[in-house]
Amino acid sequence: MVNERLNDAENAAGLNQGRARPTPAPPHKEKRAIGEPVIQYAKTSDGVNIAYFSIGTGAPLVYVPPGGNAGQAWRQPEVRSWSERLAAGRRVIRLYYRGIGLSDRGWKFDPELTARDIEAVAAKEGLNRFALFGGLHTSATAIFYAHKHPDTVSHLLLWCPFSNTREYIESSPALRAALAAGEQDWRTLSELIGLQAAGWADADQAGRFAAYLRAGADADQYLLGEFDVRPQLSQLTAPVLVLHRREVAFPTVEVARQVALSVTDPRFVLLEGSALLPFFGDTESVLAAIDEFLAGANEPVRPAGLTARELEILALLAGGSSNETIARALSISTRTVERHIGNIYRKIDVHNRAEATAYAFRHGIVPTS
Repeated sequence: MVNERLNDAENAAGLNQGRARPTPAPPHKEKRAIGEPVIQYAKTSDGVNIAYFSIGTGAPLVYVPPGGNAGQAWRQPEVRSWSERLAAGRRVIRLYYRGIGLSDRGWKFDPELTARDIEAVAAKEGLNRFALFGGLHTSATAIFYAHKHPDTVSHLLLWCPFSNTREYIESSPALRAALAAGEQDWRTLSELIGLQAAGWADADQAGRFAAYLRAGADADQYLLGEFDVRPQLSQLTAPVLVLHRREVAFPTVEVARQVALSVTDPRFVLLEGSALLPFFGDTESVLAAIDEFLAGANEPVRPAGLTARELEILALLAGGSSNETIARALSISTRTVERHIGNIYRKIDVHNRAEATAYAFRHGIVPTS
């Protein structure tokens, strides 16, 4: 594994933009296997039902996979094993964007629209700060959301990403050939995706994953429309981890590297192997890189140069404690509390307790009820 602390990566795949059919399908239920997570729904600001489930406990990680079906994910052994390991020590919220799986169908992929899907799930789950993980084309969704909500995303993880579909397609003759096949026959395209996803190593894995993709969407979801999130990418403020495998045919290493080069705080990890998706091949090296990157995700957010003591006082203040109550809780004088609060107001540029409380909730310094 090569771990390079800056330049390297590209922004994940796109799909078609816009709404394909005017009437989205209502959510429906499938029989669950024993131990399978409960599928929930969140409704977006434009009325779309988004299917998701969560597993594990700890700091939240919102994961937007690039395909599949919430109702069948737990029955795919590789997906299940990967999800369980990813949720070790953290809470993973796995959402299926509009157009795929048990979310409302009738939509083609668009980073801006699918960012609304994250907004809906985050609102329903009461998340005010979390790590965000996108892969291939959903990396563009993650980038768009992180740009729109900089105070919400603590860490951004991008798997085999690309930021511009035109450049992505032009970078690979093999990709152009696969897409041409897909325009004629969805089964052919899904089998090609399955083979690349598994690294061309295991036909049974590839075939199983291809069937999983077909159950989650039709060919329109994987025939790329144009998008370009490079403007949003260059303005990200969260730390960014770009993960890629050396022998993946597309997106190429150089495409992923350019994604990493475009952000101000990148970490690029180049792994060995040819499997397109992280739950095939050497998954432990992927998970080790993620664990290392997210190691500080449970640490308190310290914006505006606030000290640990100031964060403590701001959290108590935002929770409704009086100066006297804060002093007793921290075994300090009321005068010291007043001095700390004055410094807090100055650093975060507010003038009263109400404004300070709003700031604390925006920055995840206190949990939402």
